[in-house]
Amino acid sequence: MIEAKLARDYDIRFGHGLLKSDSAKWGRYVVITTPSAWAATKDELDHEPAGIGINEWLDRTHLIEVSDSLPDDIDLVVGLGAGRALDHAKLVAHRKGKPLVQVPTVVSTGAIIHGFVADWDGRQIIGQLAVVNCEYVLVDYDVVLRAPERLNTAGLGDVLCGYAGLSEWRHNAELGKTDPVDASKTARSIALYDQIVTDFPASLDEGGELTPTSVKVIMSAVQARDDALVKDERAPGADHAFCFVVEIANDKYWIHGEMCALGAVIIAWRTQQNPETLTGGWIDAKFGGVLPMSKSPVRS
Repeated sequence: MIEAKLARDYDIRFGHGLLKSDSAKWGRYVVITTPSAWAATKDELDHEPAGIGINEWLDRTHLIEVSDSLPDDIDLVVGLGAGRALDHAKLVAHRKGKPLVQVPTVVSTGAIIHGFVADWDGRQIIGQLAVVNCEYVLVDYDVVLRAPERLNTAGLGDVLCGYAGLSEWRHNAELGKTDPVDASKTARSIALYDQIVTDFPASLDEGGELTPTSVKVIMSAVQARDDALVKDERAPGADHAFCFVVEIANDKYWIHGEMCALGAVIIAWRTQQNPETLTGGWIDAKFGGVLPMSKSPVRS
């Protein structure tokens, strides 16, 4: 099996008007997208794709049916949209045996910098279908900034939800169920969270709106998350499990970063590990991600 590229090694290209200029080099390509993402970007493409696959959900049967409906005589597969479209594009590239370019229309999820293709049976992950490393990621500021603000700042929620693992570890240590928190293992995540709380508010314009710099701060934080994540069995991080369970219970998708951040708040509250660090200093409904109010200290 192909080895998954590390998030830090992804080629992420930032700039204005990139979709128009880059698509001129694509030759014959197919697009995997969603209705809203396609409507927001189709006029930016240099030439029409040879086929358009619309993602409706992540169930394996649906992904394969859409993939098989698209032409094989192509040069490239392009993922155009948010997490679902980008994940679907990976499977299409795998099945077609073609290179992949990812064009996020919002910087909202780790799907942008992960090559894993999960095997979804309905709304449950039962395994892995493939690993597909894209050629590069195209972050066109003009495209991303057209999206609703909360869809972009949700990307920071997907980073900050790592606080759940810290809460779990501290709580179990207090109960005597595990060793005390190892500060050397949590330092990088705490440093990343503190950097976000400093850099993101500073990136906003005078009216508090997102700027190209804001987009780069969010995307860079999403890319840095994997290296900073606490990888220890004592910090399992049930925030993502919470998100998946809610989606199964409601039979619908939620904004991933927002739901995982909510899970982290609930876990911090349940374990009595300063949930106000998230709700009062980091996460706020207005932004869907980071609140530029106060830099709350984080305990190791």
